[in-house]
Amino acid sequence: MKKIIICLLLLQIAIANVYGNMLYERDNLRTRVFFTRSDELGRDVVIKGKIISISASESLPENDISGIAREKTRATIRLFSNEGVKINDILYVIDNNNLVVSKLEVKQFFSNRTFGNMLMGYGNLKLSIEGYRVVQILRDHNAQWAFIHKSNGDKHFRNGRKGEAISEYRKALEMDSESPEARLALGLVYFSDKIYNFAYSELKKSYDNIQRLYDNEDRFTLLSTLAELSYIEAYTNYNTSAIRIRFRNEGIKYSREALKVNDLSADLHFLLGEFYYKTFDRSDGNDKEARDSYLKAVAANPGHSMANLRLAMLYIKHSNLEKGVFYAGKAVEADPDNAEALELLRRHK
Repeated sequence: MKKIIICLLLLQIAIANVYGNMLYERDNLRTRVFFTRSDELGRDVVIKGKIISISASESLPENDISGIAREKTRATIRLFSNEGVKINDILYVIDNNNLVVSKLEVKQFFSNRTFGNMLMGYGNLKLSIEGYRVVQILRDHNAQWAFIHKSNGDKHFRNGRKGEAISEYRKALEMDSESPEARLALGLVYFSDKIYNFAYSELKKSYDNIQRLYDNEDRFTLLSTLAELSYIEAYTNYNTSAIRIRFRNEGIKYSREALKVNDLSADLHFLLGEFYYKTFDRSDGNDKEARDSYLKAVAANPGHSMANLRLAMLYIKHSNLEKGVFYAGKAVEADPDNAEALELLRRHK
């Protein structure tokens, strides 16, 4: 009985030591590492855990035809926290001098009663030994946290809690100030509340990092919303002539870029047509571009009443009454209350 009690006490002490060491280590999770001995700048990283064992991988890479298992290719790592790390992430192993000695890819997560959260990673670990620390590049780490806060913000926004959504999006930007997803989401909240100056500021910052927007739906939403904001600033809000012209030109640019992502949007073809149609010098220089855009709008959606109306107005303006009346009729078919189309029919039919 005494032996059992002693064994239990020793086990508790061991677990307490492990836990105590983990807490101590977690107090200093950020550091700077160096990829070569001559590297003077280094990279900021977050320490994610320590290697507790290294072994040979049980499976071979797809391009390996030797049939021989490589030594020191699989590492078992005790994590300080599994937040911000996911399958297929790249982590780095550093020695006691903060020099990067190995790179590994995360392949599996599991839990251990003694050590807690663990992961299995694979890579060339010839220069690594047990006890070496495993780190994640700070930007990658921050991006993971930014994604979590952005996802929380999306949930709040879908449930009508805009204040909480804005708070989460701002937390995401604290972790990754260049996150185009968080900037886009925050801009859309402001746009929905018609706070257009704030919306434009956030969406423009998202656009500056559009190469990091990998989802085409997000890209289209960003570009089309910027086009709408440009229209508002060019034609609705009170601005100087120079500013209105600038926003009109920007609106044309954003509309064109959005249509490269989704050429089937009738509304965006119509919006591009409006930019061409509504010139500030009363010239006819953009009538052809406007007509072509409206034609694409009705091709995508034959029932687009306003696009049909604009076509009717353009054709009548250029003395093509037959086509003018035709499209005015199409506009009324789509919207029997379209007063402008009804007036055109009354005057020219």
